[in-house]
Amino acid sequence: MREMETFWNEARKELCSLSDCAMMKTRSNRKSNSLRSCKFFSILILCIFALSCASSQTKLAQKRVLEIQDQFERAVVAMNYDLVDKAIEHLSHVLSLDPDHHPALYLLGLAHTKKRNYEEAASAFEKSLELNPDNSEAHVRLGDVYRRLDLPDKAEEEYKKAYDIDKSYLASFNLAMLYYEKRDLDLALDYAQRSIRQDSRSVQAYNLQGVVLNEQGRYPEAIASFRYVLALEPNNISGAMNLAVAYINNKDFDKAHELLQRILPHAQDQGLKDRINEYLEKIKRLKKR
Repeated sequence: MREMETFWNEARKELCSLSDCAMMKTRSNRKSNSLRSCKFFSILILCIFALSCASSQTKLAQKRVLEIQDQFERAVVAMNYDLVDKAIEHLSHVLSLDPDHHPALYLLGLAHTKKRNYEEAASAFEKSLELNPDNSEAHVRLGDVYRRLDLPDKAEEEYKKAYDIDKSYLASFNLAMLYYEKRDLDLALDYAQRSIRQDSRSVQAYNLQGVVLNEQGRYPEAIASFRYVLALEPNNISGAMNLAVAYINNKDFDKAHELLQRILPHAQDQGLKDRINEYLEKIKRLKKR
């Protein structure tokens, strides 16, 4: 009997011990689950906050893009209406938001060129070309500014870059004019003829070609070029005057006299009238020889 009682006492102790362990594990599991729940909710809150911040940043970025676009479009409209100061104001706003906006830098260069702020124009075109070096027209505009700043070598470099990009009329004609100013008549003629190949109806290119040919003593060719100018624009006074000079140089005095008499009534400028009368007097003297 005592042995049996001892056995049951030991058994009860063992059961109590197991029961206590189970209760302790349950409490531990509850604490562990509670901690897991806290961690989960903390992570969830952080994710929601991060998504909220990202959404807010996206909205700000979209607003900034729209503002840049709006300001740039306003600048374009202002330039179209010759409101240059207003355009510069809008472009400055664009560049404060996006300093690398190369279309705005290019347009800013045009605006400063219109205002004859050539240093500022050159700076704007240079920055634009750093960002977009394949913009042929920007190279030409920068070349124009360098010419006005009396930097012909730098202008030539920019025109050549433009011509290498797309062989454009604008690049070739400006090179022709530059070489004429430098008195390199062969290159001036070469690029004038390239310009004509690009635009067969260019009054300016045919006129320049005629001027160069006239200075080279190639009078019949010069006459043909100037006559083509008048075929394109019958009332082009400059072309008519150049043709009259070429006729005089070619000793076609009667044709020169007739043409000058036809021009005289249409001359508005007193200086031009005086020049026409001088040529008429010169023809009279030459015909007497």
